[in-house]
Amino acid sequence: MKNGTPVVDARGIVNRFGTNAVHDGLDLAVPRGCIMALVGGSGAGKTVLLRTLILLREPQAGSLKLFGQDVRGASSDMRQRLRLRIGVLFQGGALFTGLTVLENVLLPIREHGAVDRQLLSDIGMLKIRLAGLPADAAHKYPSELSGGMVKRAALARALALDPELLVLDEPTSGLDPIGAADFDNLIRGLRDLLGLTVLQVTHDLDSIWHGSELVAFLARKTVLAVGSAAELAHRDEPELRAYFREGRSVAFLHDAQGASAREAGSP
Repeated sequence: MKNGTPVVDARGIVNRFGTNAVHDGLDLAVPRGCIMALVGGSGAGKTVLLRTLILLREPQAGSLKLFGQDVRGASSDMRQRLRLRIGVLFQGGALFTGLTVLENVLLPIREHGAVDRQLLSDIGMLKIRLAGLPADAAHKYPSELSGGMVKRAALARALALDPELLVLDEPTSGLDPIGAADFDNLIRGLRDLLGLTVLQVTHDLDSIWHGSELVAFLARKTVLAVGSAAELAHRDEPELRAYFREGRSVAFLHDAQGASAREAGSP
């Protein structure tokens, strides 16, 4: 994980719907080069916060910097340039069903990338292979793909413009445990290869415990705590105890404690 200016630096964020405050004074910093999971109970405002951070929603109050640039004081042109530095994998993939995988991947490049047309197909195929898809998937339509392949096709499109920040909304939902683990490994590999910063909303406990370096936990209309899953599991706040030390999380906690004990006992 790299140090320096955070890729995302949100301070005092307020998001309201009418008189209902979803976030009230929320702070969040995403370090460059890390993989961070954004988690919390239902209704904590994870998706609302994600939309705020990728400039799809304007908060009622607070400050936001992306890549060191003050967003709230930026012009519309600057905001658009910042958006182009962010790749987004939407929940469910959100692929255009009437386009092939390659056409989906090339769409943002055609619209925003200054690329020689003769190179478009090669660039699109590179993104498809980076996402772990076979070459013959390029000319298939989304309806012809498995759920895991749809996720990877959507990832290829998210990588189309060479983003610095990759944002994933429930990337492993609907995948079997092996497919979800493979996807987590793919994201780690892409982070290392491309120098990405990754922010993901997820309910997948395996991704939270083993696929993320930092976890930001939303509760009480703010980010209640940030740390590794193992660190948050030892906090005394009731929301953190319920999430990390009860129910299905118990097995992950025991695994983490066993690993720590083995490491402490090694010569």
